[in-house]
Amino acid sequence: MKFMATLLIAFWGFATTAQGATPAQTVEYATSSVIAELSKLPTDQRSTSEVQNLVEAHILPAIDQQRIAKLALGKHWKRASKSQKVAFIDTFRDLQIRTYTCAFKAFDGQKFEFKAAKFNKTGKKALVKGHMIQPTGQCIPIDFKLYINKQQQWKIYDAVIAGLGMVKTYRQQLSEQLQRESLDEIITNMRGQVQTAQR
Repeated sequence: MKFMATLLIAFWGFATTAQGATPAQTVEYATSSVIAELSKLPTDQRSTSEVQNLVEAHILPAIDQQRIAKLALGKHWKRASKSQKVAFIDTFRDLQIRTYTCAFKAFDGQKFEFKAAKFNKTGKKALVKGHMIQPTGQCIPIDFKLYINKQQQWKIYDAVIAGLGMVKTYRQQLSEQLQRESLDEIITNMRGQVQTAQR
């Protein structure tokens, strides 16, 4: 249950960059790779550093951090200075690494199944539908949204888990925070969360 709860936050992490791979292959390759590595280590023997190394090796290469950060900030992105945008992207990435690491440390036998991707009219965006299957047999729907970049690599920029759109959720939360705090204060608070987790 801890893995499931954390995964609802760490949603776009199941992918790795593979030149020429289809969207579905990108997602399937990463999930099988990460799960294979985690399965070698019992839950109580997984160090934070080991899991973080897996996160950085298999997850981060497929994430378009700038696109996600821009979507998460929504209308506030244009109002941010160049230095604020860079700081937000970097800090948001570090926070996601922490979240992904916590999620995978709690992995306890979940499996994933994915269908072939559905493309938009231009073929530049794709939706990969799938399920996370719990050890109890319960299926949790997971839809990954990807786009193809200039290097012809598919990158994840959003997902919907159990009906919950993650970027939309982040955007709503940040919009509420920005009514009370400045972007600089939010970035500082995010850095504090990362530093606390690293102690």
